Amino acid sequence: MSASAHLQKAATNQTILKPAGTGGVRQRQSLEARHNLIQATIFCLDKFGYADTSIARIQDQANVSRGALTHHFPSKEELVIATIDSLLEKLLRPSLPSKKLSQTDIVADLRWLARNMTGTARGRALSEVLMASRTDKKLSARISTRLTDWNTKLDEAVVGFYASPNGDDDDVRQIWMIARTFMRGLILQQPFTPDPAQIEQAINRFGTLIAPYLETRKRDGVDDAKPL
Repeated sequence: MSASAHLQKAATNQTILKPAGTGGVRQRQSLEARHNLIQATIFCLDKFGYADTSIARIQDQANVSRGALTHHFPSKEELVIATIDSLLEKLLRPSLPSKKLSQTDIVADLRWLARNMTGTARGRALSEVLMASRTDKKLSARISTRLTDWNTKLDEAVVGFYASPNGDDDDVRQIWMIARTFMRGLILQQPFTPDPAQIEQAINRFGTLIAPYLETRKRDGVDDAKPL
């Protein structure tokens, strides 16, 4: 299955269906069970880190039996892969409703993005898996295609919402890659800088530095969301 297909499958799995009949109820219950297990995995990755996120801890957090867990996910690896699909799908979808953004203040937009990534369990859980994949070659092999596919799709989404003053879309892609790198780095920096005010100052400073290189792309008649 291609990475695009995996992302599409993840999107489908996030939808709670409401068909009639016993089969429909069972399908809904199965989707809800998978969703709860993925949410429990995100919680454990955020709280305990990848190495200490065990099947037993996920089972306890989800409040399910071992049999129920392994029915949906035979191993921790399979559960982590499904969680990655869910995280990437959520991050790929437009996730910044335009009403929450200034539409003209790029610095304010970047502050919102940084807080959303560093201040959420999803952002921290994704970072835990990414760091683990550096040395876990089996995990890396399973998620590498997903990550490169996601990065390409995100780059294309970004140039739909932002433009470079010089008209070069490659500049937008590169600047946004730098921005994402900075935001993920904030998660690692937090233990060294426990004062939230200093983190906020760094976010503001970074936004000021890159704001001159980005502008909101004009999209006549379209009031859409921006990507994370």
